[in-house]
Amino acid sequence: MKDHVLDIQLREGTGKSVARKLRSDGFIPAVLYGHRGTKKLSLRILDFENLFLEIGEHSIITLNIDGKEKAEVIVKDYQIDPLKKNIIHVDFYEIEKGKKLRTEIPIKVKGTSKGVKKGGILEVFIRDLEIECLPKDIPDSIVVDVTDLEVGDSIHVKDIKVDEKIHMHANPEQVVLTIGSPTVIKAAEEEAVEAEAAEAAPEEEIPEQEGKSQKD
Repeated sequence: MKDHVLDIQLREGTGKSVARKLRSDGFIPAVLYGHRGTKKLSLRILDFENLFLEIGEHSIITLNIDGKEKAEVIVKDYQIDPLKKNIIHVDFYEIEKGKKLRTEIPIKVKGTSKGVKKGGILEVFIRDLEIECLPKDIPDSIVVDVTDLEVGDSIHVKDIKVDEKIHMHANPEQVVLTIGSPTVIKAAEEEAVEAEAAEAAPEEEIPEQEGKSQKD
């Protein structure tokens, strides 16, 4: 696992005015939670966004706090501005050394399957897998090789091989991905479109029947 270091500073002030001032200066507020208590922090937004873009939200980050203290953390949560779409706040969770951590790791698909080369379609049902292990054993991703899969083949959780130090928290029979037949997929899509069209179509009005005239 590659080391990812982020320089960060302690902050004293709180509140909306402090947060606005930080953001106008190119920083964002952050909070560190964990077994050693809670710390209010600030970090340069560009530093965090560049690192976050590289590693995603599942990797371990080493926080270098004011150059005096270090903490191994994961990104527990973050907030995004609904208009500007930029990150405006981050919550970090400190990892306790020697204690197993439960987290989600992204699944990366490797190769082009034989089935796809013949016209099949790769369908991915799970993009992250929940695992539990010591922090030092957390992989950056779980690689699934699909090269030998034919049309109709699937990979289940039980088929994924990971280090014996890693425990996967998922149903072994759950399908991770499959190589679907294009004809089957097309038929299913057409049925879905027809069903939507039927639901959207207005009901035909049935004219009221006139009463029968009596004979003279």
